[in-house]
Amino acid sequence: MSHTMTGARTVTPAELKSLREHLGFTGNALGAYLTSPAAGRTVRRWEEGKHPIPEGVADEVRELAKLTDTYVQEAEKSLHAQANPTLTVYRDDAEYHHAHPHMARFPAAWHRAVAVRAARQVEGARIVFPD
Repeated sequence: MSHTMTGARTVTPAELKSLREHLGFTGNALGAYLTSPAAGRTVRRWEEGKHPIPEGVADEVRELAKLTDTYVQEAEKSLHAQANPTLTVYRDDAEYHHAHPHMARFPAAWHRAVAVRAARQVEGARIVFPD
């Protein structure tokens, strides 16, 4: 029986890697995001099936996916409210965290992934870097 990210207690290495990439996290960024930080190599070992993925990690990744979906929905609403729908994204983590210090647990790549998912839902939406 296969397990899915939405309802199962366990997560396969392939699911973890696929979801991590979809969310815009590197292994190092995901490791740092976790409540009990893990080294990037630990995340890689989970994804390679060399170590079992702790249940708590699977739960946190599921929650991260839900939170990300919420951010995508909010970004989409913001775009719909604009005459010229535009989202600003950041070139790197330092630039993103400087602009949004409260988002320090999230990499700029996550923010860009959210932006592109939202922009794809709004005709004519643009994604730009800050001036």
